[in-house]
Amino acid sequence: MSKAWSAQQSAIFSWFATGRGNLVVRARAGTGKTTTIIEAVGRAPERNVLLAAFNKRIADELTGRITADNAQAKTLHSVGFSAIRRHWSKCRVNVDRGADLARNVCGQDAPDPMVGFVRKVAALGKGIAPVSALSEELTEIRDARNQPVAAGVVALQRIADDFDCVPDDEWEEEGWDTLRIAQLAQRAMQAALHKSGAGDGGEIDFDDMIYLPVALNWVRPSFDMVVVDEAQDMNAAQILLAQRSCRGRVAVVGDDRQAIYGFRGADSTSIDRLLRSLKAAELPLTITYRCPQRIVDRAARIVPDYQAAPNAPEGVISRAGLNAIPRLCQPGDFVLSRKNAPLAGVCLAILREGKRARIEGKDIGKHLLSIVRRLKAKSMPDLLKRLEKWLEKEKTRALKSSKHPDEKIAKVTDEAETIAGLADGLSGPRELEARIDSLFADTEGSAHQVVCSSVHRSKGLEAERVFLLEFTLYPGKRMEIEERNIEYVAITRARHELVIVSQ
Repeated sequence: MSKAWSAQQSAIFSWFATGRGNLVVRARAGTGKTTTIIEAVGRAPERNVLLAAFNKRIADELTGRITADNAQAKTLHSVGFSAIRRHWSKCRVNVDRGADLARNVCGQDAPDPMVGFVRKVAALGKGIAPVSALSEELTEIRDARNQPVAAGVVALQRIADDFDCVPDDEWEEEGWDTLRIAQLAQRAMQAALHKSGAGDGGEIDFDDMIYLPVALNWVRPSFDMVVVDEAQDMNAAQILLAQRSCRGRVAVVGDDRQAIYGFRGADSTSIDRLLRSLKAAELPLTITYRCPQRIVDRAARIVPDYQAAPNAPEGVISRAGLNAIPRLCQPGDFVLSRKNAPLAGVCLAILREGKRARIEGKDIGKHLLSIVRRLKAKSMPDLLKRLEKWLEKEKTRALKSSKHPDEKIAKVTDEAETIAGLADGLSGPRELEARIDSLFADTEGSAHQVVCSSVHRSKGLEAERVFLLEFTLYPGKRMEIEERNIEYVAITRARHELVIVSQ
């Protein structure tokens, strides 16, 4: 990017150099956000500036590019872990701590699915409502014994409803209703506030790195200035940790139209909420240096303030059928889909064409493997029959217990169809497990392969050419704004050509 800064960038630099109060920068896709932040921080008079990164990949990228002596990039988990170590100096990380605490509060004989619900609601509570979920203040709501319910439990019950952690009728008959799940989740959150595990140092898990410092008020205002990057992807606990770490100015940088992680508990309204709560000034960063004119025009149908750079090339938008992808694609291209299931067939077809390809997302592969192994099939026909029964059972369960059954059904259907697609041409479950392992393994850089990815997985990445499976967009209407955001994220991954793919 040229050193001839835009008027938008110059305004941001001016605020960092001399501005007062706090700032929100609404930075659209490919607008040179990272370059702008790094340049701006170098002009800030503060001696100790934290660039609070959403994840380690972003923190490492920022660290490699920072030239100013007054700034350092860290993940908020790193900041939180440092705060914990000041109080629990010898604590260690145990990724199973959340599961262990959920089992302890539920009882050793509690059914595994219900323990799983308690664990998930407690984990979400730590991120979404790290303080309010602990409230013991009584409400007018009453339980089955006509006892008033704590406000924190009510908050967790809402989280359970929103994230489909709702027991079905059979479990409710055995006393496992949503209220009980919420009550036990609160107990698990309370238990997490105390040392537990082997040795005197205590244990924490990944969620605790943010939750404990916020809930126990362990955060020190140790930075003169905090710059929060990718704020739209952060949950309430992360935002609180960042704010409490600062004794001076706060600058929040993010794109509300790239908020697509609501299903993980990210606070999709965080940018607008912070604009109000910080009484911040707002500056735009809307000129993209990634996308050519035609692609910008397409994205601007969704995000009207999105602009192409003055010297942006025209770019290409073309159309193709699904069956044409294996012939047309080349290493370095992306194939993007709203759902994972279509990617299985596309990836296999590309491999049959003699080209290298993989599916993005190791944890997706692990989850699919867990389903395959849970089926305990002895042959491929047996696996497909068991998979069909599993899907019908999950659909029935969603209809009975889910607050949003259509979304839950779409999710499990996608998982079943992905597994069935990956099973094509194989003789047994062992071969299927090996195929999943290989296709979801990140063994080479994307430049040497065609990368098949969900839109969520592609966020933060870009490619010269992107194939977008248009027919996979908009699976439901409840999250219509987020679905439009997903389309915007997908379109703006393309640096030169966007291929709209139809079935």
